[in-house]
Formats: sequence, C-alpha cells, structure tokens
Amino acid sequence: MICVVGGGLAGLVVANRLGNCVVFEAANKPGGLLRSERINGFTFDTGGSHIIFSRKSEIVREMLQMVGDYVMHRRRTFIFYNNRFIKYPFENGISMLPPYERFAILKDFVENLTRSKEDPENLLDWFYHVFGREITERYLRPYNEKIWKMDLTEISLEWVGGRVPTPPVEDVLKSAVGIDTEGYTHQIRFYYPLEGGIERLAMGLAENVDIRLGERVVKMVAEDGAVVVNDQVFERAIYTAPLTYLPEIMNCREIEREIKKLEYNSLTVVGLGVRGRVPNFHWIYFPQREIVFHRIAFLSNYSPKMAPEGRSTIIAEISRRPGEKLRNIEDRVINDLSEVGFEFNVEVCEKWEWEHAYVVYNHDYRSATEKIKSYLAERGIIPFGRFGRWEYLNMDAVVEKARKVVEAL
Repeated sequence: MICVVGGGLAGLVVANRLGNCVVFEAANKPGGLLRSERINGFTFDTGGSHIIFSRKSEIVREMLQMVGDYVMHRRRTFIFYNNRFIKYPFENGISMLPPYERFAILKDFVENLTRSKEDPENLLDWFYHVFGREITERYLRPYNEKIWKMDLTEISLEWVGGRVPTPPVEDVLKSAVGIDTEGYTHQIRFYYPLEGGIERLAMGLAENVDIRLGERVVKMVAEDGAVVVNDQVFERAIYTAPLTYLPEIMNCREIEREIKKLEYNSLTVVGLGVRGRVPNFHWIYFPQREIVFHRIAFLSNYSPKMAPEGRSTIIAEISRRPGEKLRNIEDRVINDLSEVGFEFNVEVCEKWEWEHAYVVYNHDYRSATEKIKSYLAERGIIPFGRFGRWEYLNMDAVVEKARKVVEAL
C-alpha cells in the first residue's frame, strides 16, 4: 500500500487517482488552502480566492465532476491604480488611463522593443526586458514587491516559466490606442461551485479516499526498501506537506542546509459579511504599499449562494513574512476598503492565518530543490504538489501533474 502525507489538493488528487492508499492529514478537515467556512449564512473561502480554470478542457471537466453544481463566469477583474479601476492585466487596461499616461507607456514599450538589452538574470530584469520601464514601475514592480515581500532582484527566473505570460506586442499596442484586448485568456472563463465555496472541490475529491484526519506525521523513515510512516510500513510514500517540515519527521541531515535555503510567504485572510450589494467585480489587485491587502475578492459574485439574500461576502488577502504579526488587521482592512471607496455595513468579520501560502523562487531555488527531490526519491518518497515539490502550481497544474505521478507508480 502507498501512503500520502498531506490531505491538501495535491494529496487528495493523487489519492483519488490511486485508490488503494492511505492519506495522513494533520488538520481536522481535508483540503489545505481549499477551505471554506460558513458563518451566519455567509460562506468564506478562508485560504484565499481560488477559481477553477485550465487551458485544457479535460482538466476542467475532471475538477467540475468533483464539484457537482457550478457557476460559469467571464472574468471581471481589475487593478486599483491612481484612484481608478483599470482592467486586469495591466497591459490590457492601458486604454483606461489618461492620454498622457498611455503615450508614456506606449513610447517606452516601443523603444524597449528596439533597445539593446542583456539577458535578464532576475525577475526585475525580466520585467524590464519584456514590459519596459513604464509598465514595470507603474504596476509590476510595486505589486510583486508587495506580495513577495522582497527585492525582485532576489527572485530567480524560475518563477517566470509558466506563471507570467509574455504579452503579445499587438495587444499592448492596441490597448494603448484604445482598442479593447484581453490578456491571460486561459483564465478569462472560470468556474466555481454553486454551494459550499471552493472547499466543495476538496470534499468531492475526499469522498472515496481513506483519509486519517487529525493524524499528524511525526516520523518518516526509509528502510529495507519500504517507507515507515508513524510506525506503519508502506511500499512508497507521496509527500505533499511542506518540505520545511522534513527535519522534524526525518533524519535528513544531508539536506538540512538545502531546506534552510527554501523561502516562502504566509497569508492572512480577513472575511467580511456585509449588508447590501458589492460592485460587479470578481477580484481586484492593489499594488499600493499603504493599502494592507494585495487582493480583495467579492465571493458573492462567484456564486449567489455565498451570502444571504440582500447581503455580500468579501475576502481580503494579505501576504506576510513567516512569523510576522499583523496587529488590528480586521480594522485596517475595513479602513482601507473605505479609503478606496468601499463603504460597507459589516455584519460578520473573521480572520484566518496560514503559515505556508506562497513559494518564493530565490536564487538558491533550483539547486536546493533538486538536491531535496533527489534525496527523497532515492528513499522511495515522491515529493508532489505546491509545497511537496516547492512549485507554485495552480489547481489545474496539480491535477494534470498528478496523472504523471500515478502513471509512474
């Protein structure tokens, strides 16, 4: 039998495909960041805003089968920039800016196309290389520094692959002269459970899985061609919990230095249940340093079942460094919403905190993760998922890569 460590999305998807396996999950509910909570009729996605989408229709179908009834949307997403809401992504919202700003962006973008440039060595270089200085300094740099909590020169180019699409030159030019364009088109249509919040996906995956809730893995040992987990013997183990937990549960001195090189950020989510309707937006990005949250999502626009009649559900997401304490964060969220023009009659206000939320791709990333993955593979332990392989994966990528893991087994 095979053991799966961690019952978040990655662990549940693999276990659902494998069938004959056991999942160890330390929490009292499966799903990891795919967690939802109902309070006084309001449903909050407590691990942040998650939606169902993919470039591949078969991946979408597979996830929707686990959800049951769902709602389909055309994305209505914006960036709060210079006291106005412009269309996301930024390079497709240039047409909504004043004429002089459009000219400055277009001039810089065109000049950047013909400028002699060295190959980028970090994320900031890459932004300059692809988007030019104007788009980078106006939005990409402040927003990414806000969410990653570090200088962008410290983030490696591994982050770019598959995560930040290169904008078609034609789209930027069209947007700058006022012709409507759309970016990130693989995400422009998305799906969401009709009831229960995003946790409905996790619960659907968990229905046919042998999952041991509240059972934390405290020991994992590879011996005699098997893997011993909490004194139980398994043929193999699929590890989806954070790699930073390994020193606590394994005698892994050979890779402890590599594990210490791994970086990540934590997340605080503040949920508001409010009286009345909210703007007809799905989510909004905030690059401003003085605003505490980097994104807000109007979950009652994802599904009408997320709030009672005549009321709305909102979540605010705040990226933070591990161990960082955010004081009076609920009041700060409400005050900052008011500062950007959203005055709400708040009936419910709750806060949730997550230690592991975002994988950070520093310059040690590649060498450290390769050594850790190799060490585990040699011992019959397969790392998988956002935190098990230390990869920033969207949900559809987890589902797709799970196929390959199961096929290999």
